[in-house]
Amino acid sequence: MNFTKRLTMRKGHFKILFLIPFLVFSNCSGKRNEINLTIQKSEKLLLIYDSSDLYALECVENARMSFKYAKLLYDEIDLKNYKGGELSKLGNYFAIVLATEFIKKLTKSDCEHLKSFVSSGGGLAVIYRGYNENLADIFGVRIRDQNQPFLKRGRSGLHFKSDFIPGLKGTAIPDSILRDISMFDFVHVGDKNIIAATSSGIPVAWNLRYGMGKVTYWNSSILSNRSFRGFITQTIASVSSKFVQPIANFSVIFIDDFPTSVPNAVKKIIWDEFKMNLAEFHFLVFYPDMLKLSNEFGLKYTAGLVFNYGTSITPPFHLNEWRMGKANVLSKEIEVSKTIAKQFKINHELGFHGYNHTSLLVDDWGDIENMKRAIEYAMKKWKEEGLGNPPVTYIPPMNLIDSVGIQALVQSAPSIKVIAGLYAGFFELGQRREFGPEPWNGKFYCIPRVSAGFMIDDYTKAIILSAIAMLGVWTHFVHPDDVIYTPEEVENPELIRNWFSLPWRGTKEEGLYFKFRNWVKTLKANYPYLRFMKCEDAYEEMKRFDDLKIEYEFSNDEIKIKVNQKDAFIIVQFDAIYKGVDVLNANIIHYGQTSTTNYVVLKTESEPIILKLKTKVTALG
Repeated sequence: MNFTKRLTMRKGHFKILFLIPFLVFSNCSGKRNEINLTIQKSEKLLLIYDSSDLYALECVENARMSFKYAKLLYDEIDLKNYKGGELSKLGNYFAIVLATEFIKKLTKSDCEHLKSFVSSGGGLAVIYRGYNENLADIFGVRIRDQNQPFLKRGRSGLHFKSDFIPGLKGTAIPDSILRDISMFDFVHVGDKNIIAATSSGIPVAWNLRYGMGKVTYWNSSILSNRSFRGFITQTIASVSSKFVQPIANFSVIFIDDFPTSVPNAVKKIIWDEFKMNLAEFHFLVFYPDMLKLSNEFGLKYTAGLVFNYGTSITPPFHLNEWRMGKANVLSKEIEVSKTIAKQFKINHELGFHGYNHTSLLVDDWGDIENMKRAIEYAMKKWKEEGLGNPPVTYIPPMNLIDSVGIQALVQSAPSIKVIAGLYAGFFELGQRREFGPEPWNGKFYCIPRVSAGFMIDDYTKAIILSAIAMLGVWTHFVHPDDVIYTPEEVENPELIRNWFSLPWRGTKEEGLYFKFRNWVKTLKANYPYLRFMKCEDAYEEMKRFDDLKIEYEFSNDEIKIKVNQKDAFIIVQFDAIYKGVDVLNANIIHYGQTSTTNYVVLKTESEPIILKLKTKVTALG
């Protein structure tokens, strides 16, 4: 959307008037406004759940983690042995979150208090589908048939109809990925904004106004998926008149198995396009193209170096495979892997992916001593090969590691501080990690990867946008050999990475490189403030974010914020009824809209922040 704007200067401020949709004022002078600000009452949420509702407990845990990352204060009510009467005093909360199917336990009096809370300006976020006939009007629905309350199982899919999160509109997760979304069979009543629907058009999530407040309802259990936690955060923002969320604000792109012991072998898809073997492709095509992408968009990479791809787990260890790949450059034969590594480390990070590509699982290595010997050999060769400072980041091969492997790293690679595994997956395999200390050994910090691949399909897009909404982060990994893992080359479907056998570049920019480039370009357009950095730097940023303390207080048209750090990043969302905001003591680095809110992204100074919201656009004088 193109906005008309004018700028005038007064009293050390600049005004930017957006005739549509909202007005932003920001301090532009170096002088800050000294404010003696006291937070009288920190804002809180209320989470209502039922510990006997076993199917909803994952959604409850996702809500708690969403609150933790957003640094939201909250209270809880467990309906397991609920007798009624605890919702009579809701004035301490700015929003209420329902995360159980068992809200039928709420009494009629409870429901009246809840409706009064919303009609007076509060927010109600239903993140796990539940129904109580006394709340039908506030949900904007009624059950079609009390004897058959659920829709019959069948094809589902999830199609997003609006920019509930920036960049989300048009995202369509197919039935093949999301099947049988468990939904009530509702008849819809009144006006509402449809956030998402099934592939057949049945509303799954919607937002509506009720009196002076707002309600967002998810007729699904999909938010039990940890990869959709950011949708919980944004659901709360969507019903809140005002919402404050600090973010870590970074992105890390990992290149796994790079540099590695690449052979001089020929693969058809590479040969057909470039008339090159794999080693030549790595050095003359893939590496320059990734650097070009980095220069174009300001990306920083963390590479996962592997010395030997073989499976030897006992001495003698060697670098024979590491030295195998060769390429001719200016009539001179060079070692591809070593040359790339020594160049790459100048502007990017060399992470450690292993001496070999065998996961640090005791079942694979036999015992910890074999692991330690291989790691120690790799650390020795790291120095001898001139690869710079010892590695800080460890990327588990196959994204698998166990507690014995963690201990082997502790004892044999003292420079390692970060484990970069998976955000999803299975905990006992070293996956399903949070952004925070490694649960098996607090010496390490986890920067888990959220997504992977050069092809960003709509499911991957949704989980990327969810991570940004949750914490302001995007962590992603690719491989140089993604292009060759086609259905023609790989028998195991689980190992296929290039399902459509796309070329690397292609004749009409249809290749994997341009698919990824277009995604990065789109992401940068929607999130221009997102900082791309090396994993070792993201680790420092996450530690700093963990230490961030924030307090804020809402009044009618004002938000007061206190933080303990300069140069922290905060997203402030506010109801679309507000057409402008006057920001004191913070720099606005981005502004925009979702389908339910306007927002500004702030970078803090050392003083407390005040935002004064305006419901009318006035002429600049």
